[in-house]
Amino acid sequence: MANPVISKVGEFHTYGSDAATYEGVAIKSLVLVGIVTVSALITWVMGYATEETGSVAVIMGFFVALAIISAPEWAGFLSPLFAMLDGIVFASIAVISEKIYPGIVINAVMITCGIAISSALIYAKGYVKVNDGYMRAVSMATLGIFLTYLLEFVLRFFGVNISMIHQGGVVGIIFSLVVICIITLYLFIDYEKINKSVQQGLPAEYEWYCAFGLLVTLGWLYLEILDFLRKLKEE
Repeated sequence: MANPVISKVGEFHTYGSDAATYEGVAIKSLVLVGIVTVSALITWVMGYATEETGSVAVIMGFFVALAIISAPEWAGFLSPLFAMLDGIVFASIAVISEKIYPGIVINAVMITCGIAISSALIYAKGYVKVNDGYMRAVSMATLGIFLTYLLEFVLRFFGVNISMIHQGGVVGIIFSLVVICIITLYLFIDYEKINKSVQQGLPAEYEWYCAFGLLVTLGWLYLEILDFLRKLKEE
């Protein structure tokens, strides 16, 4: 259950085009992160960061992501649009969080950047070996997280409440830490998939697709860190 975006990267082949490079993927990843940042700031400053706007952006972003996954050659055109929608969603969530817990958003951003940079350096140094066993372990852990959410959803219909995983307290904080650790492990899988794909001659036009895949993981990481900090404030 690796990132469904990154897991498709290795399936691509070169058809007479230039090969992708690590520098190209890195630059395009920074461009997408920049678009997310600008979009979030504009949405916030202009007063469009509302629950309604965020909900619409989530739905649109979902369909844009499906389009990119279905047709990776469109990533160069659609990835910036996805990043813009991400920014709107993040701004809508951030406004609500910041009103209740001032300073929480900037802390979440800084921690996310710190984890992303640290994991990239650790991977580059070769301290983490991403093999089949590693991927199976991360996939099983992720499956456990999704089953926990599914179980909570089903139990609600029977009047059983295990919402403590979403609340401040020992259980909620530990749960968030586990999820954050799993997402961080996913970053190493993303780096490994991209590394192998570049070595195998991935077409240059798919640098945008690789960058899109990383953005999906980083966005997930940011949201989980924001939720973790919220739980700490509630403690």
